[in-house]
Amino acid sequence: MNKRFRLLALSISVFIGFSMSLAACGTSGVTTESTAPAETAATSNSSNPYGTNTIDPAPANEPILTVVNGSNSVDYTLKDLQGFGTSDISIFEPFLKKRQTFTVIPLFEIFSKNGIGESAEIETVALNDYSYSDTAKNFTANSGYLAIALEGKDIPYDMGGPIRIIFPDKSEWAGYLDAWNWAIREFIVM
Repeated sequence: MNKRFRLLALSISVFIGFSMSLAACGTSGVTTESTAPAETAATSNSSNPYGTNTIDPAPANEPILTVVNGSNSVDYTLKDLQGFGTSDISIFEPFLKKRQTFTVIPLFEIFSKNGIGESAEIETVALNDYSYSDTAKNFTANSGYLAIALEGKDIPYDMGGPIRIIFPDKSEWAGYLDAWNWAIREFIVM
């Protein structure tokens, strides 16, 4: 499946899945416009807990995250992100309401590597253009992580991948769902 079609299918799938999750959580207010393709190459998967069609994970050599800090812009592939050094954490995933294990990188590490100070305002932007903004300090003080794998496997697009922001159970933001941005494509210093 070519990248452009995969991103369009992802946008539709993530929006549908996210909307269903928000409805289940009683949260509203996310608006996104999408145009459905005439036919989809994604395969139907009724066992997908996000309620969407299956869309394969991104290839390891494809850039999946761009960090923009002023005139400096850095693209990262999954392989690049794995080079940060990772750990596994088990959290109660609030959208699916079940415990899951993610392979993660502390957001602090990514911010530090890109010269982003704690007072910087960061906009996190998803592939479907959902965005959330806050200070780097709030992301790191609340133990924010960039999840790059789920249960030891690459995260498919239809399950909020290939990368997503998560917070551990003890974080004050564990239940603050606005900051749990799925299918991240950019961190932009505003």
